[in-house]
Amino acid sequence: MKHFIKRLAGFSLGPILGAAISFILFPIFINLLPVGEYGRAGGFQSLLVQLPTFIYLGLDQAYTREFNHHEDKKYLIQQAMLPSLAMGALVTLVMSFFARPIAQWSLGNGDYYYIVIASMGWVIITIIERFVQLHIRMEERALEYSLFTLSIKIGIFIATLGLIFLGIRDFRVVIYGLLLGTILADSILFYRYRHLLDFRGYNFDSSLIRQLFSFGLPIMMAVSLSALLNLMDIIFLQSYSDFRNLGIYKAGSQLAAILGIMKTAFTSFWIPTAYRWYHEERDIKHYAYISDLILMFMSLIYFGLLLLKYPITFVLNPSREYLELMYIVGLLAFPHLMYTLSETTTLGIVFSKRTGYNVVVSLLSLIVSATLNGLLTPTFGYRGAAVASSVAYFVFYLARTYFSWRTGFYFSQVKQLSVATLMLIAGIMNLYERPSILLWTALFAVVALVIQIPTFKTTYQIYQAPDEWDFT
Repeated sequence: MKHFIKRLAGFSLGPILGAAISFILFPIFINLLPVGEYGRAGGFQSLLVQLPTFIYLGLDQAYTREFNHHEDKKYLIQQAMLPSLAMGALVTLVMSFFARPIAQWSLGNGDYYYIVIASMGWVIITIIERFVQLHIRMEERALEYSLFTLSIKIGIFIATLGLIFLGIRDFRVVIYGLLLGTILADSILFYRYRHLLDFRGYNFDSSLIRQLFSFGLPIMMAVSLSALLNLMDIIFLQSYSDFRNLGIYKAGSQLAAILGIMKTAFTSFWIPTAYRWYHEERDIKHYAYISDLILMFMSLIYFGLLLLKYPITFVLNPSREYLELMYIVGLLAFPHLMYTLSETTTLGIVFSKRTGYNVVVSLLSLIVSATLNGLLTPTFGYRGAAVASSVAYFVFYLARTYFSWRTGFYFSQVKQLSVATLMLIAGIMNLYERPSILLWTALFAVVALVIQIPTFKTTYQIYQAPDEWDFT
């Protein structure tokens, strides 16, 4: 268990320190920018960050699958990366041609078309970054992976502060900070791994690329649907609400990202570890315990956010312009928890290579999100979008778990279902100011902990008899 925790800590270092930097920037932004300006920046940023997901063509996932089967890592990464770069170039041309209408819809003014064009350079750089970081992750070089993840946040932090000192005090500071900071950090990453990016002598391997596409395209469909799921609330708020509601929603998302830290850290570490455990035929009890442990830690953080939402919000934004974000912080943290939890229950789909199930999972979740957003967001604004996102991710977890069970990989989900239901209800209850809401939230938290007493007992048993478990 000590070895497991040590490796998890190695992968977690970068995301945790990076999140700390983001939390330093967060109060700067919400105290510097009016809600509407923050909404304008946050909406565009969300759309931009998800765009590369569609461009990878699933080849990033196929690359990780083939990584341990090829000795020549440079050859493999170049075969996987080049089609994604070609698609990125095509998307750049299309987006640049329609830059003005895109800017009008996303930024409220077509005169900002140049921001759309400049952002496409960021997309190309991010594609290369993705494959290089996957190379580091699959070699399980935890500390190096964390340091490069951290360097991106540091780059964004430095660039943003520089722009503020130069006098840029509107939504552009958020977008320009992202673009310039990423370029600054990735230049170091690309130099360090320039041998992987040297395409001299490159030969197109049609057989290998067909093999990569055969695995990657079904995953691309699922991942693209998942990206749409992540964007659905933003799209509806952008189309049927206003920048103020979008600003509250994005600010709430930033605060809820405290659970996103654990999601990023865990998934970065868990995927290569789970593959290795599968090939070593580890007992199912190891997977079940990790799932229980994730539930315990994340539920504690979740209820902590709900109980401390007012003082946290007031400290971050004394002017109280963003005070309403406290009503949705729980529901916006909930999707992070459901996604992370589902990573421990979906392994049957991964191991059996039944990638078609991922498409069904994402499609079901997307339908739920689109339906609820259509019903709730035009009327209830950021509150409606938060409910839609939470329920959709609950369905996402249920569907992933069900289809994994269909492949033969399953362990009891009684604790997970019970605690997740309590958290979802508590989050909805906190949407508005209600009498005794803190008391009710505390009661739900206590019940959730009681349900998880077996996890505490198992942890003690592992401590007492570590030889019966193997978490290496």
